[in-house]
Amino acid sequence: MKRSSPPRGLFIIGTDTGVGKTLIAGALARSLVLRGIDCGVMKPIESGCRLRKGHLIPADGTYLRAAARSKDPLEVITPFRFRTPLAPYAAALKEGRKPVDLKKIVAAVKGMQKAHDFLIVEGLGGLMVPLNAKDTLIDLIRELNFPVLLVAQSGLGTLNHCLLTLNYGKSQGLHFSGLLLNRITPKKPASEASNLRLLNERTTLPVLGPLPYLPKKGTREALIAQSAGILDRKTAIIKAIIEAFDLVR
Repeated sequence: MKRSSPPRGLFIIGTDTGVGKTLIAGALARSLVLRGIDCGVMKPIESGCRLRKGHLIPADGTYLRAAARSKDPLEVITPFRFRTPLAPYAAALKEGRKPVDLKKIVAAVKGMQKAHDFLIVEGLGGLMVPLNAKDTLIDLIRELNFPVLLVAQSGLGTLNHCLLTLNYGKSQGLHFSGLLLNRITPKKPASEASNLRLLNERTTLPVLGPLPYLPKKGTREALIAQSAGILDRKTAIIKAIIEAFDLVR
């Protein structure tokens, strides 16, 4: 593949926590890797990390590393880690630690861009999650100038969450590349079909999905393979990303 300048990347955010960002980021990374694309992954900030042998282990960062079959160290994939399961700034205050430094994240992302043909960066929470005393997630995305894929749950409440996020994000200069709905409950939500239709009517973005519910059981590798397989069967999603970023060997 011919490397572009600057290297390409995608920032994945959610309308809220728990909507499936990590699952989808991992599925996308694995799908691209299986196509021979050198795809790096990052989750620059993660809270709620478990402590093991004196080290904070980021569950999402570890998952993404496995999904991309990456050899990059976790310290690079997730440079800012907090044990407390709170927003990063709140976690830093509670733990008496220095808050997130956007300049350090931007430098780390640029380093990863140079090392890979394509980079997937996963955010946390929603656009307005406080990272430090003045910055939110939206400030980080603007600094990186990455296109954004918005992930949302497919059920009741998603219309408001999606449209608020899209409208405010656009007003702040973000460029959204698409909206992906993800089913997060075993039973199909009664509002899923109407949500899909109304979102298509109210935005010019590609509205993708919904992806089916995937229970978090079995091994990590099994979940990665299953989610990547589902994404592959939804060929429009992968095709749109490959074509948008000219990821063709």
